[in-house]
Amino acid sequence: MKILRSNEFFLSEQHAFCLFILNNQQMEEVHGHEFDELVIVVAGSGFHIINDSVEFIYQGDFFFVTFNDTHSYLSTNHLSVINLLIRRERNFQYITNLDVLLRYLCGDSRQDKVHAACLSTEEVAQIVAYSNAINARNDDDYDALYFFATESIVMMMINQLCQSAARKNLLEKVEDARRKKLIHSLKHNYLQHINWSELSEECGIAKRTLFRFIKEITGYTPVRFQLLFRLLKAQELLRTTDKSVKEVAASCGFQNATRLTESYKRQFSYPPSQERNRQR
Repeated sequence: MKILRSNEFFLSEQHAFCLFILNNQQMEEVHGHEFDELVIVVAGSGFHIINDSVEFIYQGDFFFVTFNDTHSYLSTNHLSVINLLIRRERNFQYITNLDVLLRYLCGDSRQDKVHAACLSTEEVAQIVAYSNAINARNDDDYDALYFFATESIVMMMINQLCQSAARKNLLEKVEDARRKKLIHSLKHNYLQHINWSELSEECGIAKRTLFRFIKEITGYTPVRFQLLFRLLKAQELLRTTDKSVKEVAASCGFQNATRLTESYKRQFSYPPSQERNRQR
């Protein structure tokens, strides 16, 4: 497994942070790193697999990855993210008590708070603007003025995220509310047989429009997306539990082990029975 080293990313020994904008990220293999990482999804969608646990992520989501975690990405629809890398053993020049803000923002546990589309389109655009402003500072001499300017922008970014995480019961545009409800259904009901007609009624949109929304969000048809999510969850269970292939199939919504094996081989090019040996 690849480990990303701090000296490959941070601009100098004085830097406690650095920032990258990764557009149209197709696939990132499993890796670890020597630093923490605050990730903001600025466009598209995909799957984030952290410590073998899979989550669907979409524009506006943000989450925290520590140096103890291993993770990977699978893009389903032009996934683009901003990575704010943080070295805890280094001190910021002007920011203090950053740990308090990060705990408030992302919670104390591993990844129990992936914020479901917390950022609006306008807020995502503002985060991108902040990121571009940081990267525009190409000072050769990293003096006090440089760190004051860039760390001030980092604080504005984190403030934007904290405000979003704290926001409750605010009025939303009707279409945004419908999309959020749809995304929630996709994230949490992937193992069930989804009645698309009932879901379209619950979301208050026509079934054809709902299918178009799902294709726009995920890059897949509803059936194909649900199958991919189930297969990734099956992979998670095979890696993290002692369940048999038959038990995994039942847990992940497959009729039997044969159906799981057929779909698994088409997706990953090897059968589920080999997953644990490959991990070892």
